[in-house]
Amino acid sequence: MLERVAGALGFLTVVVWAAVASALIYPFAAVPRGVRERFTIWPARLFGWLCIHVTCLARVSVVGLPHLPAKPGYLVVSNHRSWADVGLLILYTRSLGISKKEIAYVPFFGLAGYLAGVIFFDRKSKLSRGRVVEDALWLLSRGANLHVFPEGTRTRDGRVQAKVYLRLLQSCHEAGVPVVPACVWGTDRAVPADRFGLRLRASVGVEIGAPLEPADFPGSRAYAEATWARVVEMARARGADDPFTPPTPP
Repeated sequence: MLERVAGALGFLTVVVWAAVASALIYPFAAVPRGVRERFTIWPARLFGWLCIHVTCLARVSVVGLPHLPAKPGYLVVSNHRSWADVGLLILYTRSLGISKKEIAYVPFFGLAGYLAGVIFFDRKSKLSRGRVVEDALWLLSRGANLHVFPEGTRTRDGRVQAKVYLRLLQSCHEAGVPVVPACVWGTDRAVPADRFGLRLRASVGVEIGAPLEPADFPGSRAYAEATWARVVEMARARGADDPFTPPTPP
């Protein structure tokens, strides 16, 4: 019961933080897309900080920050355990996400997210999924940083999902865009993925791995698969591929 009450209050504070970030992002609406993202990333990171450190009061561990490329225009690839993953990645990897279209209609999150650099798409549309790759490459080529969850959605049982979508990673390899493997852990303890609620003071973390060298792989598919394998390897080492509920003995 307390977890659900905390979840309701937490949701309200996140809406407030989104309004604050929106007020700082909206003035850049007149700046062309592909340019404004270098400015709007700062209020977006403020939003991430408020969500993680104020709403969740999370105890955060960050590993591997020096692995982030010094030059902007990189793609971060991560596992996905909770809504809290988004704030964590925005804040510490300085990247905006690729999100389902439904979020675009949420007040503050939609317009402000688009202006900050979020790409919205229809997961059920093959055409829309194709456009995501084009839009992402265009933004990345202009110095925006993006993050993507190849699993497509949050895990429902705690395990890293077997079915993943690696087309964007392959396209980045072909275009020469740096792809950074990362993993998040503990975020499901702060904001559970399998129920509504919020737990304060949870230990959460993000690990950033070194980008793989494209020249070490014979093609874009091998490169994409190896990058995702690195994400899974880091996740398993951090316990981020463990089930939420231990299996029942037979």
